[in-house]
Amino acid sequence: MINLRRFTKFTLAGLTSLLLLSGCSLTPTVALQPVSVQSASDAKAWELKGKLLIRTNGDKVSANLFWLNTPDNAELRLTSMLGTTVLLLTQNRDGATLEVDGKSYSDPSPQRLLDGLSGFTLPIDALPYWITGQPMAGDEVEYDALNRPKTIISADGLWSISISSWQTQSGASVPRTLDLKHASASIKLQTNEWQALASAHGSKGAQ
Repeated sequence: MINLRRFTKFTLAGLTSLLLLSGCSLTPTVALQPVSVQSASDAKAWELKGKLLIRTNGDKVSANLFWLNTPDNAELRLTSMLGTTVLLLTQNRDGATLEVDGKSYSDPSPQRLLDGLSGFTLPIDALPYWITGQPMAGDEVEYDALNRPKTIISADGLWSISISSWQTQSGASVPRTLDLKHASASIKLQTNEWQALASAHGSKGAQ
């Protein structure tokens, strides 16, 4: 099991045995290009760059975040401030692969893979929705004066998501800072760049 204390040590040490940010990136099966959308829900694919801070059981770890999300493939990468990859999760229709500490693990379910190998909970299935300001079916939502989600309580009641600021990216209003709280962990996420993507061969919603 990968606990947060060891994960923090890896981040600070900048392990050179792990994959570098410039290597082994996911290549989408379809060529993608930047597009402008009216709402984040209109984006069939997107990429995000930001920062992540995870606290659990008295430990904390911060990392740079890169996330590519498409209908067929996904890549979630956490890197240290030195640019060294400390965690890489890739997913396609055949399942998910997690690379960490120089080792590779696979499972049909990315959520089960993370739950089984990490000492903290990361809601990998729901996070793509919450990170773009979209509640999932069954979530309890409190809206702000502009009718944007301000607080989201997950359908199972385990997660509380607070969106404290918004920004305009790719023509859409998306969260800039989020705080996610769970009994086992709290996560602070800051989005520096969010880009909607579409097929380079004709893209609905592109402007």
